[in-house]
Amino acid sequence: MTKEKPKYGFMSNTLFAVSTLWHCDRSILFYIFGNVPVILLLPLCSVYLPKVIVSAIEDSKAPMYMVTGVLFITLSMLILSVLQQFIAARMELHHQKVMSYMKATVSKKAMNVSYEVIDRPSTQVMFKKVFEMIQNGEEEGLQAMPILFATLWGNILGFTVYTGILSTLNPLITVLIIASTFITFFVNKAINKWVFKNRDNWLKLDVKLAYLTYKSGSFDCAKDIRLYHMKQWFGDVFKKFMAKRIKWTVTMQGLYYLGNGVEALFVLLRDGFAYGYLIYLIWKNTISVADFVLYFGIISGFSSWCMEIIKSFSKANKINFNLCDIRSYLELQEDTTSTYENKIRTSTLDETAASCVASNPMPCQIELENVSYCYEGEDTPTLKNINLLIKPGEKIAVVGANGAGKTTFVKLVCGLYTPTTGTVKVNDCNSTAYDKQTYYNLFAPVFQDVRLLPMSIVKNITLCDKDHVDEARLLECLSLSGMDEVVAKLPDGLDTLLVRDINEKAIQLSGGEQQKLMLARALYKNAPIMILDEPTAALDPIAENAMYLKYNELTAHTTSIFISHRLASTRFCDRIILIENGEIVEIGSHEELLALGQKYAKMFEIQAQYYKEQEEEDEHEESIC
Repeated sequence: MTKEKPKYGFMSNTLFAVSTLWHCDRSILFYIFGNVPVILLLPLCSVYLPKVIVSAIEDSKAPMYMVTGVLFITLSMLILSVLQQFIAARMELHHQKVMSYMKATVSKKAMNVSYEVIDRPSTQVMFKKVFEMIQNGEEEGLQAMPILFATLWGNILGFTVYTGILSTLNPLITVLIIASTFITFFVNKAINKWVFKNRDNWLKLDVKLAYLTYKSGSFDCAKDIRLYHMKQWFGDVFKKFMAKRIKWTVTMQGLYYLGNGVEALFVLLRDGFAYGYLIYLIWKNTISVADFVLYFGIISGFSSWCMEIIKSFSKANKINFNLCDIRSYLELQEDTTSTYENKIRTSTLDETAASCVASNPMPCQIELENVSYCYEGEDTPTLKNINLLIKPGEKIAVVGANGAGKTTFVKLVCGLYTPTTGTVKVNDCNSTAYDKQTYYNLFAPVFQDVRLLPMSIVKNITLCDKDHVDEARLLECLSLSGMDEVVAKLPDGLDTLLVRDINEKAIQLSGGEQQKLMLARALYKNAPIMILDEPTAALDPIAENAMYLKYNELTAHTTSIFISHRLASTRFCDRIILIENGEIVEIGSHEELLALGQKYAKMFEIQAQYYKEQEEEDEHEESIC
């Protein structure tokens, strides 16, 4: 995969970096640009010190003259060195502050950006890339650009001063040094361009390797890894991706070695000619020994200035690309209103949408008109021309095989995805007419993948501070969901912490207990639309059926959508929609679809036979025991 040229120019990114740092921590800018005089004067003092000593000896100057000159330059170097160390120490502290600010900014962006965008693999790669840049900000992130800019100006000033000194010797030496440096620059620029175009290839591998590393040590996977002997699989897959990653690393390092080889060759030719010329001049008595020492240091220093300028331009190219990535990430599309603000804000609705919610808030009517959805990078739509009207208070089951499009259907209804074509309406209003915050408030979903927060049980249910908890409502939801029995057994009750990875004193809830907690959370939200996307998939059929019946009992006042691949668990629903290959192929009540004798009936018969055989085996084992 290759990339186009950078979206923003060098000056644009420099202004962006400076303005962001000024807003975040302006002190760091003073330290960055305060380092410019040190960059110029410290090497210059180092070059002139030997000349002063040699000149004093050569001209038989008084000892005090030499001592005074040496002390002055040495003291200047000491002051500059101390200043340099002080600036470096202070900048390290401010780097941490900037890094914390940028991490918070990027994390907040990840929470505010539209779910459809953050769900894309390309966005996940971009997030990882940006986070790594922020982690190493002074080298390749936000701070790197002003640091580079200040360093570049210091090098240009040094280059100008040294050019003036060298011009008194022989202009040809100056031209030779500059020419060799520019050749090296263009070689390095070509290498950096290749790295920029191809780095997404190994970043995708890094994401996979990070996933394998995390899962191999995750507590959630520990049982499966051991009981199903998955260690070998993890090792084999890790080696496979690591081999590909190493291949890219070897290629990249080979190019860097090539660039270093070209640089070393021209340094040899350039310095060989310059030093040879100096030796020739002193052999001819054209220059004094003191001047020889000075010019020797100046040529070496001039080469360094040239190389630093070239490296700065080369590095500027890389940093410019990085800042383009950071800015592109920060410009990702966001929901119209953040759902993660600390303060509860009153959402502003379109007038039509406002009247829809006010006229009939609970339960709601949902309508899908010619809805299709195609994922990024896919040619075939996951859902195709879905037309469905869900009446207020109706219980709908959406069933089908894995990959049929059930979860995509839920995400479209919830507003997490925007239809590629067609519209989703709630109470006869297009979902896009609603403010996002208000639209999300219409739904109380319970998803298959339970994600507990590293907080107390009460905060996991209410998702708010204790001061804002409605105690009566909380107790009612605990009782209705059956979570009150779980809480009663815990020493810390509702204040019990969850997620052991974060909290050492946290407990581990069972699958059934987690589902009860999720149900309590959904009930506490008290939304007009309840969605259950296979939340009981980890439970056995009997437990799942009991849980679904419980959901049905508790959601009598809401419009409900049940997603399941176990058909027996959704028989109580008013209508069942069978999705196959992204299309609705059958629709009706459980009895109607059985009477139809088509795909639903066949699927139900197969599942019923399986559960019947399983039940007979269990009864047989119990009789033997």
